[in-house]
Amino acid sequence: MPDIAIVGAGISGLHLALRLQQAGVTTTLYAERTSEEVAAGRPLHLPVRFGRTRQRERELGVAHWEGRENGTYGVNLVAGGEPDIRFLGRLDEPASGVDFRLYLPRLTADYLERGGRVEVLKPEPAEIDRIAPRHDLVVVAAGRAATGLFARDEARSPYRTPQRVLTAGLLRGIAPVDPGHIHFQVTEGGEIFSTRILTADGPVHGVVVEALPGGPLERLAAFDHLADPAGFAAELLGLIEKYAPDLRQRVDAREFGLAKPGDALQGGITPVVRESWTVLPSGRVALALGDAWVVNDPLTGQGANLGSRSAFELADLIGEGGPLDEDFARRAAARLWRIAEPVVGWSNLNIGPPAEHLGQIFVTATEDQRVADAFVRNFNDPEAMWEAVKSPEATASWLKRITEGEETG
Repeated sequence: MPDIAIVGAGISGLHLALRLQQAGVTTTLYAERTSEEVAAGRPLHLPVRFGRTRQRERELGVAHWEGRENGTYGVNLVAGGEPDIRFLGRLDEPASGVDFRLYLPRLTADYLERGGRVEVLKPEPAEIDRIAPRHDLVVVAAGRAATGLFARDEARSPYRTPQRVLTAGLLRGIAPVDPGHIHFQVTEGGEIFSTRILTADGPVHGVVVEALPGGPLERLAAFDHLADPAGFAAELLGLIEKYAPDLRQRVDAREFGLAKPGDALQGGITPVVRESWTVLPSGRVALALGDAWVVNDPLTGQGANLGSRSAFELADLIGEGGPLDEDFARRAAARLWRIAEPVVGWSNLNIGPPAEHLGQIFVTATEDQRVADAFVRNFNDPEAMWEAVKSPEATASWLKRITEGEETG
């Protein structure tokens, strides 16, 4: 059996480590921080894990948050104006939002309890090369290490700057809905999301503001939430009141605020695809996974889900046997790109200039529940989503099939 180094203890690295562990493959997980440091730190991400990712968690034996109260059952998309777009599409399988400060330490504990090994390592190229000779293959799933190891794939990376300026926070004071759903508000200045997130202290709401650069939502990203948390909450509430009035109806202004000091993230993400493998100075092959390979804007909510699915695919490839050499890396690159390409295409389409055919889906979904459900179900099936939205012709064909009753997704 091979011996695999996995650098990075996010969802990609952990799902790969746990899957290989099930197959009897020896692994060592190299984490930048201890579980205690992760649990006590700032928010990492506010991911929603869709149904297929949750099924993989069941296969791994790490489905610790299965209660109905932890489920997200649909997406409520609202885009006011003319025409007035609003629909609640239903997911085919419940999604779930769990604070990664809770999620990652729990999965790390599962891995350790089953005999795994975890070491703390700075995810820097020299450090990765230092430990590489101990193993047959190095998988790098830590985004911080990517720049020094994996070159930008120019053909697959159309953007050079962030297309949205992001603010994300964990907030109290937003009333839940039953059944739970994601609120997805489209405005002239960007997008505002809200969904239930389970934290170590109980459920709160994650709110993400995706601001178009130069637009009216952008100023929130520059607000110092550490120095003035009350002012930050007031600024955010003002934006919600003006640009997401449906969400504002669920907010208790007296309670509204960050769940804990520092529970916010601000900045911008430049979408990028990097080369998926390299040969280290030591001679070992290093593969890129997760944020070390593909970084998408979070608008479509696919980052954690793509990381999980890619991890399972890579585990299957390793399990097929054979030398873990450059030929293996090329085969892995081709197989993994087939998974990532629809997600990258869909994500880049959504953050680009407004696409008229996407608007046509939204208009039709407002009028036809079948279209609303089919569109929202595709958040759990990125290949089907990309086939539905990749061109005006593809969208017209997809809408025709749904509205004429030929298929349901």
